[in-house]
Amino acid sequence: MSLRNALLLLALLGALLALNVADDWQYLHDDNGRRFASYARSHLTLGLQQTRGWDFFYDQRNAALHYYGHHPPGPGLLLAGWFWIWKSDSPLAARSLAIFFHLLSASLVFRLLHQYYPGRPGLTAGVAFVLVPMSSFFGKMVGYEPFLLPFLLACVMSYWHWAEGKSPWWLALSLLLAITGVCIDWIILFALLAMGGDAVRRFWRGGGRRYGIGSSVIFATGLAAFVVMGTWLMSGPNGSQGLISAATFRLQLPDEYSWWKWAKQEVEYYRRYLTEPLLVASLATAGRAVWERSKHQDWSPRLRLLLLFGVIGLLPVIIFPNGARYHAYWQFYCLPYA
Repeated sequence: MSLRNALLLLALLGALLALNVADDWQYLHDDNGRRFASYARSHLTLGLQQTRGWDFFYDQRNAALHYYGHHPPGPGLLLAGWFWIWKSDSPLAARSLAIFFHLLSASLVFRLLHQYYPGRPGLTAGVAFVLVPMSSFFGKMVGYEPFLLPFLLACVMSYWHWAEGKSPWWLALSLLLAITGVCIDWIILFALLAMGGDAVRRFWRGGGRRYGIGSSVIFATGLAAFVVMGTWLMSGPNGSQGLISAATFRLQLPDEYSWWKWAKQEVEYYRRYLTEPLLVASLATAGRAVWERSKHQDWSPRLRLLLLFGVIGLLPVIIFPNGARYHAYWQFYCLPYA
């Protein structure tokens, strides 16, 4: 994909995201926007000295604070700073921040397409990224996903530079991005899990001790980030109960809901919000990778990177099946692979 085409597609994506951007909170999953705007207003009204950076609903009628400690508080803090700059806490202000982050994600995806898919294939993929509802509609959703995706993309791309033989500083940058991303949402820990697994695979295939050491550093960083963030959240008003109950709810499907029904629903989410052509292409690419491995063919660097994005996109859906059942936008992290 050429630079000119990338700029045109960014402009088109920006135009699509700008549709209805100033409307009240009324659209699919706009409950997220209302919620995060409430957290941001709590920070601005009470100050960080009182909120300590945690997510709170603040009821001005009786000055009551209701703590929400299931996720890292990065989005609420980002919005608070953004509202302070805008001097407004309107839906337009909130959505504009999500759009900014999503355009960053698009820029990184287009960079990969320029590098690995020159010409018509890259342009086709770029058009798909712009037009699919998961991008053109959910890209302005005020939630964890648009805020986290550029960090996830940059984290994986930096790891990839290191894994393909470049300086260890690329791995250090990847881990720094991951640590920053943990302040926004837990999902970036799955990127560390997949990257560490990729490094282990390279080590066992004779890549050398740099991959063995690298995998250990990646796993240790992920564990440390999880412990630090979890400890901070559990030090909040609800202690550990809220975080543990939320995780338990997301990890297990209810007894009356079969795994087959769950799988059909996730495929339907993918088909509806990432579109049927991308679903077919995604399955075909995964099938091709399995076929090549069965023939003992080495995957190309391009395919290895693509599969890494695929694993990262699927891990949250598989590990937290009940969360994915409720939230269609968890498929958002499949965007780079799709």
